[in-house]
Amino acid sequence: MYLHRQIHRNGSLSARDAARHTAGAKRYKYLRRILHFRQMDFEFAIWQMLYLFTSPQKVYRNFQYRKQTKDQWARDDPAFLVLLSVWLCVSTVGFGLVLEMGFVETLKLLLWVVFIDCVGVGLLISTLMW
Repeated sequence: MYLHRQIHRNGSLSARDAARHTAGAKRYKYLRRILHFRQMDFEFAIWQMLYLFTSPQKVYRNFQYRKQTKDQWARDDPAFLVLLSVWLCVSTVGFGLVLEMGFVETLKLLLWVVFIDCVGVGLLISTLMW
């Protein structure tokens, strides 16, 4: 269990150790952090969401700076994912209420929005652009 010795007390790896670990270990760490709301930086995630609408260049520059300083493109904080999930649920439920859809139809719409519109189309676009 050499991996456990490299993990800091708060569950994070040092930058050098994180670069050495597999995608599976990084994914496990990321998914485990979804349950720790106190450690998430919601303020920064909201900043990113707002500036993606108003000034995407600032968000891109922030990612560039992170890549240059920490040699890491993505943040290991799932706060953006949690907020995106909340906004998708709120908008879908609102849409279902306005259209007077039943519970089952609203749930089907939510699953469609999350898995087809968000994840599926995101995977398709990222694959085509890769």
